[in-house]
Amino acid sequence: MASPTEAPGFDGTYPSIARINDFWLEGTHHSRDDEDYAGRIELCAPHIPYLVRASRSLTGRMVRYLSERGVRQFVDLGSGVPTRGHVHEVAQQLDPEARVVYVDLDPGVVADSREILAGNDKVAYLQLDVTDRDAVLGDPATRALIDFSEPVAVLLIETLLYLPDEADPAGVVASYVDALPAGSYVGMSHCGEDSQLRQGLDMFSRMFGQPPNVSLRERDELAAFFGDLELVDPGVVPVLLWKPANEDDMGRNPELAHMYAGLGRKA
Repeated sequence: MASPTEAPGFDGTYPSIARINDFWLEGTHHSRDDEDYAGRIELCAPHIPYLVRASRSLTGRMVRYLSERGVRQFVDLGSGVPTRGHVHEVAQQLDPEARVVYVDLDPGVVADSREILAGNDKVAYLQLDVTDRDAVLGDPATRALIDFSEPVAVLLIETLLYLPDEADPAGVVASYVDALPAGSYVGMSHCGEDSQLRQGLDMFSRMFGQPPNVSLRERDELAAFFGDLELVDPGVVPVLLWKPANEDDMGRNPELAHMYAGLGRKA
């Protein structure tokens, strides 16, 4: 799970969600506090690490799909730590000239990520609010890497999970779509209402205090965020069923995963 605008951690009350995800992805960019907090989450909602890994696998599949269709420019919103098969690793393995702009607001994650990416002049990492489209797309680093006369892929993988309704997530998505040229794509994933997750959040609240703030939304709500974009087959589906490369991608009972994903193309 990424850590955009209002994600826990900026006021010191939580370890970094991005680093917790790095722990679950078996990365190396997290602290003991992150591991301890991850353990609390797992105790209350043991399926969450599996969904985080499924989400990272989805990112790889989307990037490969887009690369096969000639997309060489990516803007990843709410990025987290850019390792363990993240956008630039997959895209540049397929084409070393692929360009990526990552965006996150967590200053610690941004600092670590810039260190990770040092020497890669085809990738930038911005510390900005993902809801501020003009700041993100108008940043000099973005303008240096992204040619808006050519197709661009914007990815919001779990990012909207951390935007409450009052932040107008549909409007945020639409603002980016409006700025993209024809032939561009927007990829999104989102956790839906899940009794198991709700029970886990309630348990966390009773045992450890306020859990991370998330806004769960159903499949139809995520589908609506695509607006007039042309949905790529198979549409908005459980994350494990979005173009699985093999049985490992699907896992067991993939239709039961209350996390949905889709990719839309701007005509």
